[in-house]
Amino acid sequence: MIRIHRIAVLALAFTASGVFADDGAGSLQSAGALAFNDKNVLFVGDSKAGRVHAFALNDRVLTDQSEYSLGRAKTFEGRTIIDGIDEQIAELLGTTSKEIAINDMVVHKPGKQIFLSVHNGRGPDAKPVLLSVNNGALEIVDLSQVDHNSTEVGPVPTTESLEFGQPLNSLSITDIDYYNGEILVAGVSNEEFSSKLRRIKYPFDGKVKTTSIEIWHAVHAQYETRAPIITQTVAELDGIPTLIAVYACTPIVRIPLDDLKDGAKVRGTMIGEMGFGNTPIDIIQYTNSWDQSSNVLVTNTNRSAAQIPLQALATASAMPHGDSVKPVFSVAGVEQYPMPMSNTLHLDTVDENWAVTIRLNPEDPRVLEMHTIPLPMWFDRADHVVEMNWEDGPDPFGYKTAPPLTY
Repeated sequence: MIRIHRIAVLALAFTASGVFADDGAGSLQSAGALAFNDKNVLFVGDSKAGRVHAFALNDRVLTDQSEYSLGRAKTFEGRTIIDGIDEQIAELLGTTSKEIAINDMVVHKPGKQIFLSVHNGRGPDAKPVLLSVNNGALEIVDLSQVDHNSTEVGPVPTTESLEFGQPLNSLSITDIDYYNGEILVAGVSNEEFSSKLRRIKYPFDGKVKTTSIEIWHAVHAQYETRAPIITQTVAELDGIPTLIAVYACTPIVRIPLDDLKDGAKVRGTMIGEMGFGNTPIDIIQYTNSWDQSSNVLVTNTNRSAAQIPLQALATASAMPHGDSVKPVFSVAGVEQYPMPMSNTLHLDTVDENWAVTIRLNPEDPRVLEMHTIPLPMWFDRADHVVEMNWEDGPDPFGYKTAPPLTY
């Protein structure tokens, strides 16, 4: 089902607090990394403009999805929310699926509503679009009149490109996380020490604290300052607020937030390697409801997802680094538990029982779908053929006592 739902909200020059005064920065030039604060503010990374936009969503935009069935977690059965999501987005935007790029996905946790950042078209002229999902239906969210503010993140690349033609400014904002009244924005700059982490208070006050980050890269066996953090999260490790970052070519790095001071050049502690020939996609935090352990899950382009306990991240030693250290091409360092997830393009948690993913259909990889995944085992039984599937097969967990799912 596809519906077009355009939101028209009166633009206010100022609210009573002045938080959402329009700064005249104009509309989105691109739409990439997404994040929510602890309320209803949606942050959107605009790499092309080198800005982060903040949109105050309200009940004309947000719709409570708590009554929408995500599947049955007890029997590890997920639900395909949108089948052929790229084709449905293309139909919604009046184009073809080849012109659609889904850049990020985030869940508004209070209402369990899913939001997507999308580009219509390829290359520098691609048009940014924000979409939401309402009871399984895609909707265009028109944010041009929503109370809005934005901030620059600092100097970003303009015309430079990487070896195989990727515009470097597409990496000026690679991830955004909200923590304790500020956003942490990862990406690259146009400076020689390229990899940056910006700390920006919210509400925006026009100030950006920028830290240059150097790391040891085990695969390359050298210190590096170029490739950026691709995905990150903030967790309290033994009571210390800490940035957990996974870089391009997959070093896992730990940096206490107190080290991220304006103008500082920081050497992050590399504590793990996820394997060469691979790129991280998302890192999310979750609590295992079975044993109450706190963990992160990292998805990758060319390897299975990996679960890492927070306690392991806190206690892991730095990987060997410096002169005479040889390259490490295998998974190494902090303990990582492979989880049965592959072909996952975007991931976020919905609540303690469910995650939502955009993935290639396990039976037909030509089909892109939005699908729910039960926690804490991170798999859907319908994706696999096993002995239990036969009518007279074993049923050690009592799954067959549950009636067939209907929606």
